[in-house]
Amino acid sequence: MGFMTKTLELDLILAKIAQKLKSDSAKQQLHQFNPSKEIDEIHQMLDESVDMLSLIQRLGSLPLLPDFDLFSLFNYAKIGRDYTLQDLLYIRLFLRMEKDFFNYLKERDQLKITTPHLDIYFQSLSRHQHLLDLIQEKLDEDGLLYDHASVKLNQIRKDQKRFEKQLQDKLQKLLIDYQSYLNEAVIVMRNNRFCLAVKDAFKNKIKGVVHDVSASKQTVYIEPEQTRSITALLEGLKIEETKEIEQIIQAISQAVQKEAESLVVNTEVFVHLDLVHAKAAYAQEIDGVKPLINREGTIDLIDAKHPLLDPKKVVPIRIQVDSRKKIVLITGPNTGGKTVALKTIGLLTLMTQVGILTPLQPNSQIAIFDQIFADIGDEQSIIQSLSTFSSHLTKIIQMTETVSDQSLILLDELGSGTDPNEGVALAIAILEYFKAFNVRMVVTTHYSELKTYAFEQAHIQTASVAFDKVTLKPLYRIQMGTTGSSHAFLIASRLGLNQEIVDDAEKLYAGRQTDIAKMMEKLNDELVHLEAEKETLYQTLKDAQFEKETYERQKHELLKKQETLLTSIRDKEEKKWLLKQKEALSLIEALREKDKLSKPEAAELKHRLKQTDDTALMIEDQDELLVGDRVYILPYQNYGEIQEIKNGHYMVRFGHFELMFPKKDLQKDETPAPKKTTIRRQPKPTSVASTKAVKLEVDLRGYRYEEVKPALDDAIDGAMISGLRQLRIIHGFGTGAVRKAVYAYLKTSPYVKEYRYGGEGEGLNGVTIITLK
Repeated sequence: MGFMTKTLELDLILAKIAQKLKSDSAKQQLHQFNPSKEIDEIHQMLDESVDMLSLIQRLGSLPLLPDFDLFSLFNYAKIGRDYTLQDLLYIRLFLRMEKDFFNYLKERDQLKITTPHLDIYFQSLSRHQHLLDLIQEKLDEDGLLYDHASVKLNQIRKDQKRFEKQLQDKLQKLLIDYQSYLNEAVIVMRNNRFCLAVKDAFKNKIKGVVHDVSASKQTVYIEPEQTRSITALLEGLKIEETKEIEQIIQAISQAVQKEAESLVVNTEVFVHLDLVHAKAAYAQEIDGVKPLINREGTIDLIDAKHPLLDPKKVVPIRIQVDSRKKIVLITGPNTGGKTVALKTIGLLTLMTQVGILTPLQPNSQIAIFDQIFADIGDEQSIIQSLSTFSSHLTKIIQMTETVSDQSLILLDELGSGTDPNEGVALAIAILEYFKAFNVRMVVTTHYSELKTYAFEQAHIQTASVAFDKVTLKPLYRIQMGTTGSSHAFLIASRLGLNQEIVDDAEKLYAGRQTDIAKMMEKLNDELVHLEAEKETLYQTLKDAQFEKETYERQKHELLKKQETLLTSIRDKEEKKWLLKQKEALSLIEALREKDKLSKPEAAELKHRLKQTDDTALMIEDQDELLVGDRVYILPYQNYGEIQEIKNGHYMVRFGHFELMFPKKDLQKDETPAPKKTTIRRQPKPTSVASTKAVKLEVDLRGYRYEEVKPALDDAIDGAMISGLRQLRIIHGFGTGAVRKAVYAYLKTSPYVKEYRYGGEGEGLNGVTIITLK
């Protein structure tokens, strides 16, 4: 019997995979699949699927074209047969696919995706870019040869175009010359020749060859003598063109056939990859993984799902069979999931042995078997006159005749379909028979006697399907170590059966129950309770472990961020310190070169010593700033009030001015007193700080011409020491003498960047606004 693949629905899985295949060759190989018994081969198949799944998830599907397996064309080399233009189109598609595949592998390398179990196939591929270039150079997209495919073909087609033009010109002239003899002024084709439609009465007026006569006998189709010589030349050129095309195709065919062996190898590799790709694509749909596999008969399916059931609805199960407990007896109500559990065990084992990833946890154990037997469902045969019982028994007979060690046996409702007492006895005898072999068995039943028998046997593990007694709905979970009831009385009562009947049935059942059965039922209830508590504790432990891992991860991330931040700050401060050191040395050097400093020069040197990057000195005020808040303006070292907030900038009024500032230049002031600036470094040296009040404007009205320069020197000195960048000079309109003095000074001052008259609201031409460097 070997492997009962159809009973366990492996054929349905293979059909789903076949839908994802591109080549007929891969489909043939798939349908010839037999479960492997060699663990190394199974490992290799599964590892290939894992690598392919990784490729699909990170890089997308393989660039394989439908029907790429051109074995028949590549084998033309063995018989020396030339290709047709259509054949060359197919080969060009294959070569383009080959090129796309190498580009796919190049992208894989760039992303550093490792596929150790597929590399042997990738490395065996040969490149045929020269063949692709050759075919693309000769053939256009429609499969026609380019004129430049050869020098001779190019000349032939040029001659054809020239003679065809001569022929058309000649025919058009004849239409005009013979228009009185024609039924229609058109050129028609007869016997692949250009003819005139001549009236029957004038057929002798035109020399030429008659090729046809109309059905009414009124029109004679004549090829004019004047065009026959040109037509003959064109026919000769057509023959030459055909011969030249054959020569070109033959040359291409020979080039392809020289590479036939490597092309066949590439095709074989692509067919194998097509198969692996389809299995991996299906695994992606069902969340398939590679389990742990063994030859010791250990089965431990964790969160296993039947792949043919709706993944959103199916309940994962866990079931264990091993060398200590070689048989598992599953009990419980109908439609509770017993049969699905049997099929899940058998199907996932078969899928593993044909190299298909399965939907379960990766730490699950799947055993490799030499035979897998299954008797599942009601398969009575009307044709063979077999009842349900006979159908089951026929299969079991076949199992007993072929069973051997390293077999998996799955039996659904063992002993059913006949007298219960006889069925129980037969079921126990069958289990005793198989006990002599090193097999693994999973059996389902409703018989209480089999439950009792299982408790008495050290090699049998009991299990049941979970059932909600409140909702009367199965939970589809497998509870190992328990026995399940059919819950017939409970279900009958909830469905509305007369309670008196239910009570009588329970009394009759209690009278027939043995002490052992009652004890088993009590122990089973306690075990179910303990299992529920165990599940709760397991979930609590799992949640705690998750929280611990989350904490450790967050702790690691925070420490890493802290280290990065500290390193960044240290580097930044070191750079700033070195920059300031360089500036200080530069100032010292400048001072050495000066015998005497003017006031503006001294002011500028003081300002450079004092000036520091605001972002380094100030701790940014994180308080929210609102319209009406009193703030301290860092660049101007003055207080003001926020008038407007626009696009993250703040309009602040201070003194006679209203200017826009970014938030980093402002600090919220809770008291009328000036807010002290918190700094990271030592306070500025008082020896270079100005003790004068900072002036934002200079009023020169009433000054004489020679008094303007000293006044401006003092004003610019104070502004630069205070870090001001703008100054308002009031010179008034008057005679213009003061204004001239101001502008004469500004034109020669090295400390003034730009200047302008005041605008609307600034004093117009009676004021000059200067911007310092």
